[in-house]
Amino acid sequence: MSTIHNSEQAVTRLESLFQKCNERDEALLAHVKQLALENEQLKRTLHKLRASSAMKQNTTSTMHSKLTDALRE
Repeated sequence: MSTIHNSEQAVTRLESLFQKCNERDEALLAHVKQLALENEQLKRTLHKLRASSAMKQNTTSTMHSKLTDALRE
């Protein structure tokens, strides 16, 4: 068995299993596809939150530096 790298490969392998056993479970297939969509949405959300957090940390660091410089003067 090869490693599954993305949701399309997972769906393809699931469909292959359905063909081998001469059965098809549409509910299972739909559920796997829904989980793949949710996973992609979560990845995008996480990326946005990490980018936002990095920007906030940079802004806070800059403000802290400016306040420190102002106090020294």
